[in-house]
Amino acid sequence: MTRTVDHHDSRPPGTAPATGGTAAPISHQHRYERLRPVMKLWYLWWLSRSRHVLSPRDEPAARSTARDADTVLIVGNGPAHGWGVGSHDLALTGQLSRASSEATGRPCSVDYVGDEMMSIESTRAWLRDTDLGLYDTVVVLVGLNDAVRLTPLDVWERELRLLVSTIGRRSHPTARTVLVGVPPVRSAKAFDSLLGSVAELHGERMNALTELVAGESGLEYFRLPAGLRRPDTPHGCAEGYRRWAQTIAHRIAPTLDRVHQGQLDERLPRHLPERSFEWSGGSRLVAQAATGGSDTLKQLAKEAEKEFGVDVAVVSMLDGSRLWYAMNTELLPVSIPRELTFCDVTVAADELVVVEDARQDARFADNPYLDLNHGWFYAGHPIHSSTGETIGTFCLHNTRPRKASSVSPDALRAFALRAEAELQSYEPVVAPPQPLTRRERREAEARAAAAAGTPVGSATGFAAIPVSSPVSSPVATSAGRPTP
Repeated sequence: MTRTVDHHDSRPPGTAPATGGTAAPISHQHRYERLRPVMKLWYLWWLSRSRHVLSPRDEPAARSTARDADTVLIVGNGPAHGWGVGSHDLALTGQLSRASSEATGRPCSVDYVGDEMMSIESTRAWLRDTDLGLYDTVVVLVGLNDAVRLTPLDVWERELRLLVSTIGRRSHPTARTVLVGVPPVRSAKAFDSLLGSVAELHGERMNALTELVAGESGLEYFRLPAGLRRPDTPHGCAEGYRRWAQTIAHRIAPTLDRVHQGQLDERLPRHLPERSFEWSGGSRLVAQAATGGSDTLKQLAKEAEKEFGVDVAVVSMLDGSRLWYAMNTELLPVSIPRELTFCDVTVAADELVVVEDARQDARFADNPYLDLNHGWFYAGHPIHSSTGETIGTFCLHNTRPRKASSVSPDALRAFALRAEAELQSYEPVVAPPQPLTRRERREAEARAAAAAGTPVGSATGFAAIPVSSPVSSPVATSAGRPTP
């Protein structure tokens, strides 16, 4: 996997590159943006209620086994997240794989990177460990939550330019990037209200900037139509995602054709790797989290939430550059970049960490993920594997700041040890090696001697004596003494 350090834009806030090479000031402030604090709280309120809305928790990929399959990466939130359906196969990821195959006549593998809780400011962190060189086309579909939260337009433009630059720098030379505008905000049931009209207006202005950036960068831009809403599936449905996928496939098919046909000499084989984990129990933890997590961990979380009086208690696993939640994935992301988390600090320190108010802590004050979910309070205790490695945490989150004294270190450690025992049970049991038989030992010794070029007899520690040796072997007498 490619890891790239993104260098922050050195332009001052409120400026954008001008065609003449100098920074030109931009005035994007609008009167309705005074509602930003209200809109952020409104979005947070909706997030707290969304835990009861169906959404995918399985592997965000639709893969083809064909060697010549086109490869597409969706980077997004909102429409890309899959609200209203239970798997990524029914959401945009699987639907685009099928729609693209229909449009081009070739198989297509589609991966999805993102989450509803990914904003434009955290998108590059979400992409950090993704090898962008493996994809023919990258479809960028971010911005719905930025429209609802009224992300400042200068921030939107700056971060979008940085994202486009990052993707262009790390993609294969033959790859193409497509920017997709925010669909009408009020077409989503959750935001179909007067405040939704404010968000929709802001989304239109974001789209205008997205189109500007696409034009200056030589990228294709288009917008999605309003989403399909049905009385029985008001938050999203497979048919709605199929229609969106057909819209996208129709627009990217010519791009995929150019990559496939016109530049075959430059195109490298695209083999998308399967997900793997450093800790041996990782696969089992993630598989269980996809169905809600183990009953043991869910019960632990409920007990901890009650005992400590916090919004959320959860077990996390940190593996590679990502954090995975073992349960509560109906409220928290299935996975999140490690660099955006409190737990990364806990695992690095391998000790109890308490953050009373992240806004007052220099390590987290500018964290875009926390700005979105307002999880200002944190207390976490490390969890270890059976071999002693620190693999995760048992942690507490709360939207309101709290004093460190509100959490008993001994009580939190007790919960962590119970969670640790559960996680260690996920590790595969390795059977002890069976002792070798005499025959197996002799054969092993012979193989080792042959490999070393040593006479077979020396493998047992005795010198090999040639048959034709002039030295006669001693013969034992009846008294047990050798005679010459």
